[in-house]
Amino acid sequence: MSWNGALGGTELGASLLALAPALLGMLLGQWLRQRISAVLFKRVFFIGMGLLGLHLLIKG
Repeated sequence: MSWNGALGGTELGASLLALAPALLGMLLGQWLRQRISAVLFKRVFFIGMGLLGLHLLIKG
């Protein structure tokens, strides 16, 4: 998309910077999933998603 002008250098840089925490979060999730029960992992995951959605509704 960068070569078509749809994605500038600033957006590309921000996207690349966002990869690090995303990968770290995936690794942390895999590590945590192996150490707690599947039911607890799902519960924590969905509570986190609900809180994130609530935050977006309030701040959005």
